[in-house]
Amino acid sequence: MSDRIVVVGHAAVTCLGNDLDRTWQGLVAGKSGLARHPDRLDPGCYLQDIAGLVEGVGPGTAEEDPAINRLGSRFVHFGVRAARQAWLESGLEAKLDTDLPRSRVAVVVGSGLGGMDLYHAESKRAASRKSLATGPYLLPGLIANQAAGQVAQQLGLHGPSLCPANACASGGHAIVFGAMLLRSGEADVAVVGATESAFTPEIVNGFVTMKALMGRKPNDRSNDDPSQASRPFSSDRAGFLMAEGAGILVLATESAVKRLGLTPLATLLGWATNSDGFHVAQPQPDRVRQCLEAAIAHAGVHPEHIDYYNAHGTSTTINDRVETDAVRRIFGDRAATLPVSSIKGAIGHALGAAPAIEAAVCVRALREQVVPPTVNYRPDPELDLDYVPHEGRQVRLDRILSASFGFGGTNNALVFGRGTDA
Repeated sequence: MSDRIVVVGHAAVTCLGNDLDRTWQGLVAGKSGLARHPDRLDPGCYLQDIAGLVEGVGPGTAEEDPAINRLGSRFVHFGVRAARQAWLESGLEAKLDTDLPRSRVAVVVGSGLGGMDLYHAESKRAASRKSLATGPYLLPGLIANQAAGQVAQQLGLHGPSLCPANACASGGHAIVFGAMLLRSGEADVAVVGATESAFTPEIVNGFVTMKALMGRKPNDRSNDDPSQASRPFSSDRAGFLMAEGAGILVLATESAVKRLGLTPLATLLGWATNSDGFHVAQPQPDRVRQCLEAAIAHAGVHPEHIDYYNAHGTSTTINDRVETDAVRRIFGDRAATLPVSSIKGAIGHALGAAPAIEAAVCVRALREQVVPPTVNYRPDPELDLDYVPHEGRQVRLDRILSASFGFGGTNNALVFGRGTDA
């Protein structure tokens, strides 16, 4: 029998809080971390200044990590911060060298876009100096695998290191690849997840012009209340709202958990990845459904055993419709009563980091037995699932299905179970 994969650490940095506790408290209270930021997103340069920005963490802030202060890209700082938190929770630091060789710990931390904020800032500085020279830390801070590299360096881990760059599915792929390394025997423990901060005019405006990200709209309800800009599955949804942050899990084989005396938080029961092979940006309905079905089958359970579906739920017209249809087809009559929610209404869309943040939230949901809500929801007659509107809901949760989909037609789905399953 294959060694099961157990979650022994979980953390997130989001616009609702610089750790998972504050993020979770905001989510279940129905709060939104989205706000207007004209100071950082100059309306003269950005087509949207509402966003989910992380406050007080990162380069140049009071809580800047001195160990990485030469690296000016925010995604590296978010990833290292979340990794330190999850690693501390796991209790593994005390096991290194004596009970756990550093070479048996893998790091798989992805990012969709890497340090584009640093690239933009360095380009502006060079132009203002009328010089061709850039800072010596531009490339180290720009490359997408630097987050995984810094997590390994700061935690002193020497196992395999990978950086999935699968657009908005990066964090889910990182978790899958980490589990694969454990299942194959390449490592006993894996620090997995993703991190993202890509606020540059080119990226924000590019998402707006392709009508994926909501631009400024007259008479929109977000004009008076920016926290209502992201509204997954709602009749007036108008595109996603960009965010930044990081999510990290620490995974271990079941045998390592027992040998090292670790505390199981949840079990990663199954997973799946596939490709649409269809379009640069639009999801392919059958491939999305097949990915969800494959993850459920890989977990060794049936659809009736899933208690909650954490949706990709971007607040775009197409994604929310395709995802709703996939749930209907998989769950049949039970789809009408299955709790389905998207936390992107509260924290926006952190691109490659979003799946990892949501995975950490799913682990917390299993421990608290609470489904986080879909905030800002207004019923759409074409979308008829139970989207858990406005308020968190106490329900029995034994298994959660979570999915993410990325541009380029890359999909993944994860099935988490309670820690007592380990």
